[in-house]
Amino acid sequence: MSADLDRRARGRLRAALLLGVLAVATVVAGGCAGRRRGPVVAPPPVVVAPAPLPGSPAPTPADTLTPEAEPVLRRAEPVWLAIGLVSGKPRLELTVEGETELLGGEGARVLARLPAGAACVLEAGRGGVAWRGGGKNGVAAAPLLLRPVDPRHGLIWGDTPYGGEMRVLRPQSGLTLVNAVELEEYLRGVVPWEIGRPGEPGLAALEAQAVAARTYSLAHRGDRSNLGFDLWADVQDQVYHGRRGNDRWCDLAVANTRGLVLRHGGREIEAYYCSTCGGRTSDVHEVWPREARPYLVSVADGPPDSSWCRGSPLFRWEKSWSAADLERVLQRTLPEYLQWLSASPARRDWAGEGFAPARSGADARRPGRLRGLEIAERTSCGRIARLDIRTDAGVYRIRGDRVRWVLVPVEGRFSILESASFDLTVDKGRDGALRRVSVAGRGFGHGVGLCQHGALAMARAGHGFREILAHYYPGARLEAVGAP
Repeated sequence: MSADLDRRARGRLRAALLLGVLAVATVVAGGCAGRRRGPVVAPPPVVVAPAPLPGSPAPTPADTLTPEAEPVLRRAEPVWLAIGLVSGKPRLELTVEGETELLGGEGARVLARLPAGAACVLEAGRGGVAWRGGGKNGVAAAPLLLRPVDPRHGLIWGDTPYGGEMRVLRPQSGLTLVNAVELEEYLRGVVPWEIGRPGEPGLAALEAQAVAARTYSLAHRGDRSNLGFDLWADVQDQVYHGRRGNDRWCDLAVANTRGLVLRHGGREIEAYYCSTCGGRTSDVHEVWPREARPYLVSVADGPPDSSWCRGSPLFRWEKSWSAADLERVLQRTLPEYLQWLSASPARRDWAGEGFAPARSGADARRPGRLRGLEIAERTSCGRIARLDIRTDAGVYRIRGDRVRWVLVPVEGRFSILESASFDLTVDKGRDGALRRVSVAGRGFGHGVGLCQHGALAMARAGHGFREILAHYYPGARLEAVGAP
């Protein structure tokens, strides 16, 4: 069999697999659903040494990683992910960069061969998915697959080109578009959109971000399996824009760290990250209804009189509301918070009682007039652990990071509050009536794990990506994907 025929045979086999299972990804990491197709062999893992902070003693040679200690990766089958781009659409239109096959139906048969530059239109119908492209049209049962003949060519949706393949699902609500993409290609479309494009001075931070994003991808793979894919392509998971806005330094960071992940206890860690921690990161169990993790603990982001992320434009910020404006906001966000609590027993156990009625028969869905706000508890790192909001209906007890979804700004760039690390000022008139509520805050995001602005400052100060990762994920181990 020639190389071209062999490649096409493997492509058809992969297409059949992609169409025949819920999750598109065929993976090599342990614990995956599906067959493990090629082990990655690596030497014993190494613990990433903590990054020395300014003024701290110089590390001994035993405390630091050396190039010889880095895990050695052997060539292995690629890891594939299924990334949800959009859901619930009645119609989708894609353009192909190069010759592309449209597959569907039993055995993943070829329905049409689309020439370079052609459009493929797909519409949800009662009998399946109506399609047209390449001078042909028809109706086929979902899922359908668009697979470029040459994998170097992309598939364009909107104004964004994507590598890999496109899968079209047909749930009840409309069409779902899924990008089936190799992990390292996916990271090229994540890193520049999550941490930016700082160029060569920020390379170590880009490398740390690449490792964190790769680790997050594998740790959370399959979280959206009920929707037919692994991860969302937005802030619900990681922001991903395919090949749009690719950056050569971000690409280099992905390549330099290829196959490296952070692990603890034999599995990939939950490698959360945020924009700006505001001087100190968070303990995960104080922010969300999650179990405590030894690698997601609160750490000072620099020496006592400074912080790595102090250069962030959101290191300090302020917000304020008139009493009337905030009252209007809370009519929506307080019932939404209680609905969020009721959706999960774990949330209720973590947050406790979310509402204490002011009187018998009070309706929590109708907060009524705002009477006052009070910070009832703080976390170990100074963020809001519980905010009590008193209204005519009663007292709403808002827990952890969810305060950001309740105290929603009425104007500005962001749809939720920058962070839950803030001081509160409540202004009242002579009659005792609430007039204005103000917060003076620190940081941007949940504060758990890697601080991106802190990582960039560490990189510019000469710290390597291993030091950066060790600082924000203490005790995690740098290992190869698929290491036992």
